[in-house]
Amino acid sequence: MKKYLVPAAVMPLLILVPMVSSCGRQARTSGFFAGGITGTSPTTGQSSSEEMPATPLVPGDTLVNCLFETSLDRPFGPSIPFEVYGGALQLDNRPGSQPVVLLSTAGLIRDGMIEARFNLVDAPMHSVVGLVLRAADEQNFVLLGVNSRGQYTVQECRNGMWFTVMGLGSFERSRLLPFSMPSVELSAQVHGSYIDFFVNGQLIQVVRLRMPAMGVAGVFADAGIRVELDRFTVIPSL
Repeated sequence: MKKYLVPAAVMPLLILVPMVSSCGRQARTSGFFAGGITGTSPTTGQSSSEEMPATPLVPGDTLVNCLFETSLDRPFGPSIPFEVYGGALQLDNRPGSQPVVLLSTAGLIRDGMIEARFNLVDAPMHSVVGLVLRAADEQNFVLLGVNSRGQYTVQECRNGMWFTVMGLGSFERSRLLPFSMPSVELSAQVHGSYIDFFVNGQLIQVVRLRMPAMGVAGVFADAGIRVELDRFTVIPSL
């Protein structure tokens, strides 16, 4: 079963101020995640607004603006199986059957912004790239993503199970963005329990969570996709 999202009302933007500086598995999304990560489908009546357990990973409240200019730029740690060259982290997940979740050593412990820019080199229509927020591990996080059809999704992964955060609706009505975008810049402006989700400078969705969206940040790349991540930014507010 596939899940699709509808837009929410636009809210004012949060002005963010940078602080200090440093840089350094699961079923695929196709048509967006539904059911269990291992292919099972949840049958319980769990509310999509239930919150995951408190994150055991404690991020530093640190500014990151990684442009991947050298092979030493590793904001997701040194052991990931992807190379940095051509001014980008080369996320080639075409051989893989599972999505990739890369968690940074940075994140937010208060309000701020998380941003990533992807070049969609080889992206099947329904494959998703996105931002990861409030991550405890690779099976507990909030996903804000888009695909090359111009559709977006906001979901939670909790203990390997996927839950839609916002309301459901027609897949086509959720397409607010241009079709077959060559690149996407995703931005999550976090203020308390609210996330303003921007795609290429356009406010797409305002997400309200029961708990603040602070925590470990990262990026998401679907199975069967090749993208270049040429910027990853975390900016905590003062």
